[in-house]
Amino acid sequence: MGHVVSSTMDQVSMATQQIITSIFYALIPIGDSCSLTAQSFLPSILSHNHGNADTTTAVTVRKTVKNIYKVAVVMGICLSMIALSIPLVCPLLTSDPSVISTVKSVVPVMLAVLTTHGIFCASEGILVGYRDLKFLGRVYSIFFAVIPVLMVRLKYATAASVAGSSSVGVWCYL
Repeated sequence: MGHVVSSTMDQVSMATQQIITSIFYALIPIGDSCSLTAQSFLPSILSHNHGNADTTTAVTVRKTVKNIYKVAVVMGICLSMIALSIPLVCPLLTSDPSVISTVKSVVPVMLAVLTTHGIFCASEGILVGYRDLKFLGRVYSIFFAVIPVLMVRLKYATAASVAGSSSVGVWCYL
């Protein structure tokens, strides 16, 4: 939806959206690996005990979850370093100074998103691993209802040239 909103802006915003989206989608699979790891390991640990609660399984699950979060934090640090280097890499992606300055303005939002992405993905994977799909389904339902409404609101604000409707606004809503 971000590309739809940025297409109602000027050419600089559209170019910025393309650069930021490309960087974002290149880096997101790194954090997603925490989710996949939790989804792979937790069910096998939990089913190994065949439903009997014992301390060995509880300790193993706790250690596994703790290790997954440790990796997620390290990935967040690495991704934040990459986000901080976006201004250095930007001249390789475009030569337009206005696009470069707009991309640089989105860096704080990218820093926040990429720093926390691994932790959110690890949490999602742990919920799936525990088979707590009811909670996850509710959260996703809210997400899929609220985000499109916010994006349409931003699109109308952009069309009306309201202050704050910029590439930073698109990424804040995302």
